[in-house]
Amino acid sequence: MTHEGPLDLVRQHPEIAVDLVRGAAGVELPGAVTASLAPTDMSAVIPVQYLADMVVLISGEAAGRPVLAVIIEPQLRDAETKRFSWPVYVTTARQISKCPAAVLVVLCPDPAEAVRCRQLIRTGHPGFDLAPIVIDSGGPPGRDGRGGPYLTVFAAAMGGIDMASEPGARMVLDAMASSDVSGADRLRMTTIILRLASDAARQTLEAMMTTSEYEKTFIERIHDQGIAEGEAKGKAEGKAEGKAEGKAEGKAEGKAEGKAEDVLKLLDARGLAPSQKQRDQVKSCADPAQLDLWFDRAITASTAAEVFAD
Repeated sequence: MTHEGPLDLVRQHPEIAVDLVRGAAGVELPGAVTASLAPTDMSAVIPVQYLADMVVLISGEAAGRPVLAVIIEPQLRDAETKRFSWPVYVTTARQISKCPAAVLVVLCPDPAEAVRCRQLIRTGHPGFDLAPIVIDSGGPPGRDGRGGPYLTVFAAAMGGIDMASEPGARMVLDAMASSDVSGADRLRMTTIILRLASDAARQTLEAMMTTSEYEKTFIERIHDQGIAEGEAKGKAEGKAEGKAEGKAEGKAEGKAEGKAEDVLKLLDARGLAPSQKQRDQVKSCADPAQLDLWFDRAITASTAAEVFAD
C-alpha cells in the first residue's frame, strides 16, 4: 500500500502530476493544461522488463498536443538497478509519446532514502546526466491544504501531514469530504488513508469519522452507496430475466450482496483482516438485518472476532 497508495491517487486524478512537476520541480508549463494517463508498457522499443509504474501526459489545451511526459516511480528504498533503468524511462517515454520533454518524478516517503535517490545519474555522454525529481514526506505539494482535495490526500499518503493530530486529521477528512470528490473516489481514498495511517493516526481519524460532523459522509454514505449498488445490480439481473419474480428476487439478492460488500469494504478499510471463513460467511449471508449488525459492529470493533462474536 505504501507503494500503490500514492499511485492510485494519481490514477484517480492525473492532474496531481501537474502540481508535482510545477511545485516540486519548478517545471514551466503553459497556463492551461490537461493531464491524462498514458501506457506504461515501453516494450515497443526496449525489453519488457522496462515497465514504468505510471506515465502521465500533460497537454496544452490550446494545441491539444503533449508538452510533457511525466514518469512517476514510487521508490521505497534506493536500488542500484534504477540508476540504469531510470534514464531509459525518460528517453523512451519521450520517444513513444512524441513529446518534446519528459521528466522523472520519484516518490520516496523516507527522507534518508530520498537523499540517495536524488543522486545524479551519470550516463557517460557529455551533458546527458539525469537528476531525478524526488518527493519525500518532508515536502510533498499539498501538505498545507492548498491545491485541491486530491493533492491534499496525496500529501497525506506521502506522510506530509500529521494525521495523528486533530488539525491534520481534519484537513484530510475535509479534503475527502469535499463535494469535488465522487463517492467512489471517496471510498478508495478512505481505504488508502486508513491503511497508510499509523495506529495513532488511524484512531484519530476513525474517532472523528464517527462524530456528527463526518458520520454522514464517511459512514452513512458508504453504507447507502453499497445498498444502491446492490439494488441496481438486482434490478439489472431481474430485467435480464424478464419476469416480475426475477426482478423481485434479483433486487433482494442484490441488496444483500451490496450490504455484504459494504461490510467487507469497511473491514478492509479499518485493517481488521477477516479470515477467509469470515469473508465467506458475509458473502453467503442473505439476511439484511444480520449484515447491518455486522456493519455497525465493524465501525468500532478492534478485531474481526468482535464483529462476528455471535
